[in-house]
Amino acid sequence: MPSPAADYEYMLGLYRVIDNLTTTYPDILFEGCASGGGRFDAGLLHYWPQHWTSDNTDAADRLTIQMGTTIMYPPSAMACHVSAIPNGVTMRNISIEYRATVALMCGSFGFELKPVDLSAEERAAIPGILANWELINPIVISGSFYRLALPDDTNWPAAQLMSQDETTAVVFAFQQQATVKPAAPPLRMAALNGTAMYRSNAFNGTYSGATLMNAGLNLPWQVEDYQSMLIYLYKQ
Repeated sequence: MPSPAADYEYMLGLYRVIDNLTTTYPDILFEGCASGGGRFDAGLLHYWPQHWTSDNTDAADRLTIQMGTTIMYPPSAMACHVSAIPNGVTMRNISIEYRATVALMCGSFGFELKPVDLSAEERAAIPGILANWELINPIVISGSFYRLALPDDTNWPAAQLMSQDETTAVVFAFQQQATVKPAAPPLRMAALNGTAMYRSNAFNGTYSGATLMNAGLNLPWQVEDYQSMLIYLYKQ
């Protein structure tokens, strides 16, 4: 059986190989990947900035995977794609809006599907998805990430990004399963300026940071599985 020392020596050898590779080809963007779990490695992030997060691209599963990954690694290090449906792993059919909202949480965003297989509704949604990516990706790269509610704990998980200058927050909110009762709890934000006012695409007018962090927002979820919302908060 391999000993712990052999595993250690293997990793040192892998670092040497990758160091030579990235030094020889400095203009190539490499992405880490490996079969199975444990594909992320803090040492490898010294050599390249991103890892393929999981071969399971089902958006509902990926939400749990990505939330867990951010406990140790920044969202900017995760590579995430909008993949085709039915999903190749779970055979689930989830809307392109939900799939995109999950993938937009990551630093490396893309589509992993055949455009010719998209429905007219899905094709129509793509320009809006890309417009959101242009707004969100700089915040993913340089901002801060907050787990507001975890998918293992609630039917309404959520996460938040805050821009480096703390003027813009982006909230990713989800409903996993359709429900009539109990109603979704208020979604409380994090890391806002309590005395500042914020405007948003989610409500008319403005609310104070203290209100958004303590009282929160009651989001108007429909009685449908796998819904998502992107909420932008702009400090006034």
